[in-house]
This record gives sequence, structure tokens and C-alpha cells, in this order.
Amino acid sequence: MDLSAVAKTIEEGGVRTVKIGGADMDGVYRGKRVSSDQFLRQAEAGFAQCDVIFGWDIQDEVVGQLPYSNWEIGFGDILMRPDLSTFAVVPWEEGSASVICDFFTEHGEPLPIAPRHVLRRVVERCRAAGYRPCMAAELEVRFFREDQESLRAKGYGDLRPLNPGLNCYSIHHASIDEPVIGQVCQMMTEYGIPVEAYNREHGAGMYELNLRYTDALRAADQTMLYKSGSKEVAAQVGAVPSFMAKYADDVDGCGGHLHQSLWSEDGSRNVFWEDEAPHHLSELLRQYAAGILATVPELMLVYAPNVNSYKRYVERTWVPTNLTWGLDNRTTALRVIASSPEAVRIENRVPGADINPYLAFAASLAGGLHGIELGLEPPPFTTGNAYDLKDAPGLPRSLPEALARFEESVLAREYFGEEFVAQYAALRRWEVGKFRTAVTDWERRRYFEMV
Repeated sequence: MDLSAVAKTIEEGGVRTVKIGGADMDGVYRGKRVSSDQFLRQAEAGFAQCDVIFGWDIQDEVVGQLPYSNWEIGFGDILMRPDLSTFAVVPWEEGSASVICDFFTEHGEPLPIAPRHVLRRVVERCRAAGYRPCMAAELEVRFFREDQESLRAKGYGDLRPLNPGLNCYSIHHASIDEPVIGQVCQMMTEYGIPVEAYNREHGAGMYELNLRYTDALRAADQTMLYKSGSKEVAAQVGAVPSFMAKYADDVDGCGGHLHQSLWSEDGSRNVFWEDEAPHHLSELLRQYAAGILATVPELMLVYAPNVNSYKRYVERTWVPTNLTWGLDNRTTALRVIASSPEAVRIENRVPGADINPYLAFAASLAGGLHGIELGLEPPPFTTGNAYDLKDAPGLPRSLPEALARFEESVLAREYFGEEFVAQYAALRRWEVGKFRTAVTDWERRRYFEMV
């Protein structure tokens, strides 16, 4: 849309307020709310935003000594410029619309540490190679019958799930939850984020909502808006969703599986399909898969960005624990789905639901392109239970380990940029330090009485 089309939408939709912003380093949608009149007056010039949104952690604690955004430079302004193609009326909030912005420096240059810029940078490299990347995030999520006050009163423990019991794929249990989950899905679809399917997952109050496959940048936009918007919608019907990778030690974790394929430049053909090849898998797909597997160790910090992320990697809980791939195999890191020329794709099952979608998409795409550029060959398919393979390379199993590998990665600097790597590594190092001094419930239960 251009600005005149946006103005028409604002008038016809009775929009009074526009939510403007973009993803921070953790993938949280942050920004401001402005009047619709002010938005139309200032959209072309952009909006000032304090750079602290890239200078604090997920709990808004200012780090203060990051390479970018710190006390020494005084937390000045950066510029938010709306991408008008993302403008949409918010159906669950009367008189409101939203738009995603790109971030720029005071000199008008793209902010190199902004996650949306990082993904666009990798997408442009893919397009320059002659391919159009398409993606979708498949996020698992747990819903609870709580609110912001009750979460804090209970210390985020002993929460009441939306629906007790496992009840995976149970139709009647999903129907019982329809006043909450159905409302989320309906609102997202009206918002322009089509939810194609959803089902109960393997856990109390646990669901998987499947967003429609689309161009990589748009898919990341939709994933961020879905995570943010579902929290707003759920609050209106008495529920809270959590995208934590692992909510409790006795339950399965929440995955953030990335479905991806490459298409011809004009979008007419999925280049992962080859009629005469075994299982119809093209050589390009094989190289792409090999590249993802080869780069998971050094990009794990992006796939699993939090201390909690690594609690999810438990054998026989539908989570990969080694660098394997297979045809329609849910025990491997990469699951290849080759049902038709249009639907053939790779599902990267390494990430959890706590991902920043822009960065996770960028990592998976960068790994795939790396494999194509070097003509890498993947290992043989895993045809059985990948958990039983004792000689398969494993994944990094902690945030400090993943951080060390990321900081040494030449590939990360090549694809994401030196500035982003320095800023992101510094933030994750801060996260490691915060956890190192934290005393957990597990420690109290284990040691309080007996030591």
C-alpha cells in the first residue's frame, strides 16, 4: 500500500490509533502508539525511537555497556520508518491498526543490528543467487487460565492450564477450548495472518497453530505479530499463552519448527523438487540440508537464544538431540517432507518456540545457502530412531557453549554482519551472567533441608 491507500483504510476502518514498531533482539514487538492523524503526517519522514530497545534484556534491564546502545553515547534516538505493506487494522482492538517499521540510524542508514534488517540481508543474498525463499514457523504454545496479576502472585508456578490432561489431537477437548483458541485463530486470520490449522498438542493446555507459508520476510513479520497479538487476544478471554521452550521439567518443550523451501526467481517452481531424483529430492535440496546441518553448531545461539532453551533437548520428547536428517522422520533435526512438487520442503526442528523469528529464519536460510554455495553433501538419511544413533554429532547443550561457537563463527559475520554479531553475543553473554548468579526453585527443593 501507498500512503493514500493507508489513509483510505484508516478512514473506512475508523482507525484512531496506530501501533508502530518492530522486533527487538528477542523478537518482542516494541515501539509506540500514535494517533492516526499523526501517523499520516509523519509516516514518510519516520518516527523517533530511543535506541534502548536494543540495549536492554528481555526484562527491560539496561545492560549499559553493549557495543551499540550504552550509557557512554547517551541512549539517543534511532528512526522508525513504517513498511506500509504491513499496515493492517487490528480486529480485536476497536479503532486500532498496526504497522511494522524498519530501523535506521540518525544518518539514514539501515540499523545493522536490527533483526528485520539481518533477515532482509540474507534474503537479498538468496534472491541474488536466483532463488525466492519461502518459510513458515510452526510454534507450539501453552495456554493458561491466568492473568498478569495471578502469574506474579503464583510466582509463575502452579498455574492452571487451559485444559488439563494430555489429550493430543483430541477433537472434543479442542472443541471445549474453542472459545479461547478459536478466538485467537479467528482474530489472526482477520488480521491478515492466516491460521491454516490447529490442534491439541502433547501437554496440558498445549496447542500448535499453523500459519500459512509465504515469503520469508513476510513469514517472520507474521510470526512476530502472531506471538504478540495472541497474547492480547487471549487476555480478553481470560487466558495467557507462553512460548517458553520448556515450561517445567516434567513436561514436553514447545518447538518452533521452521518450514522452508526455495523457489525459482519468478515463483513458478519449487526448486527442491526433482521428478527423477530419489524421493523427488533435488540436488539443491540436499546441499541446502547439508548446509543447515553443518552450521547448526555455530548458529545454535540464534536457534536456542535463552538459558531455558537448552532444557528442551531431551530424548524421546519429539525434540532433536543430534545432527541428523530423514524423510518424514520426527526424531531427526531436519525432517524432509516431499508430498508434492509444490509442498516439498525442509522442516528444521532444532529451534524452540522462544525464537526471534527474524533471526531464526536468517540462520536457517544462511546455513542452506552456505551448503549450496559450497556444494555440500549431507550425511545418509536416518531411517529409524535418531535417538539411538550414538555416533551422530550432537547439538550444543548450553547457552555458554553456543555463545562460544557463535563468537568464533566466520559464517555468522559474513551473513549477519560484524555489528550484529558483536551486539547479539554481548546480550547473550549478559544472559549467561544473570543466570549464573540466580538461585532456582530446583536448588531450594534439593538443598534447603538436607545440606
